[in-house]
Amino acid sequence: MLSIVTGTLNRKYLLADLIENTVMSNEEVELVLVDGGSTDGTIEYVKQINHPRVKLVEVGKRTSYPHFMNLGIREASHEFICQWNDDVLLVNDWSDVINEIKDPNFDSWIFSWQYLPIQEVKNKDLHKTMNWNLHNQKSADAAGEIVVNYGVYKKESFRKFGLFDPAFHFYYADAELAHRFYEIGLKFKNCYDIRVASISGVPKTTSDPPQQHWDYYTLCRQHHLRKEFQSHLEYLE
Repeated sequence: MLSIVTGTLNRKYLLADLIENTVMSNEEVELVLVDGGSTDGTIEYVKQINHPRVKLVEVGKRTSYPHFMNLGIREASHEFICQWNDDVLLVNDWSDVINEIKDPNFDSWIFSWQYLPIQEVKNKDLHKTMNWNLHNQKSADAAGEIVVNYGVYKKESFRKFGLFDPAFHFYYADAELAHRFYEIGLKFKNCYDIRVASISGVPKTTSDPPQQHWDYYTLCRQHHLRKEFQSHLEYLE
């Protein structure tokens, strides 16, 4: 039903919780794990587990976000692709996600998220008092931005309209994809009640992007017309 795609690099210490939270909690999901050349025992660990719904893709060296996401999408077995990270956990049950994506009126589903200590992931009383992050083009505070930090796309959308653009850095490849799909006419759904915990305190492995990508992101938040997108893409080349 659902393929969860993420990259990983030397983060073996996160994988037990990731696997428990995904394939061990629901039989309708698979985890496509793209490894960028880990040397901390990640590959050996995943192979030792030998879970039938954990698909390991070995790149052999560090690679870019769009590259490893595209590899994962191509290897995914299912027709729904969940954009994920190795340091996040679903607060809901995956059955809640599966019920959402059965709605034929939408092409993409955006989840809400918040930084959260791992020991609080199951603290439902705390969740009720938190402000969860979710922005798209219909949100008053989003200034026209579409943010799919975590969410689901149909695989058919990638076949028709392309994968992640390798010209863009980690933080903006997903923005470019979401805005491209929006301007084409795909329908996005805000899933406020689908909540993702980004585990606080986990060191990030990416650096800030070059300035031209910040410039692109600013433009991307404000415009959806193809001619404006195209003019800036030419600027980046």
